[in-house]
Amino acid sequence: MRVFHRYLIYVTRDVNGRAKYPGSVRLCNNEGRTLRVRLRYGGPFTRTNLENYITYIALISNDIMVSNKSVESKMFQLNPGECMSFDVEYEVSSELMDALDFVKLKMISDGLLSIGGFQFDVVTES
Repeated sequence: MRVFHRYLIYVTRDVNGRAKYPGSVRLCNNEGRTLRVRLRYGGPFTRTNLENYITYIALISNDIMVSNKSVESKMFQLNPGECMSFDVEYEVSSELMDALDFVKLKMISDGLLSIGGFQFDVVTES
């Protein structure tokens, strides 16, 4: 298996509850052959000590899904020149509001500080 593409998803702006960003991740096959790929959740790659407040994070497109609860998607095919979009969904624990002071919460809400960054890989068989 090899990593065809890597997505680094930063969680910021939302400090409580569930958030969904439709079509915010795009995967395209720019190679001249059909690819058989799957998505794999790689976990947090930042060290903010806030990553555990993300109780759920996922990439979803129709029946293809990968998350911190289901770390590998089923295999799917991507034809040459084909692109597909994925929704990013995550849930921030309400405990974050109690753990941080107003200034840090404001910085997260303003997009100046992230709660954490999470890695998702697209892997191929070849």
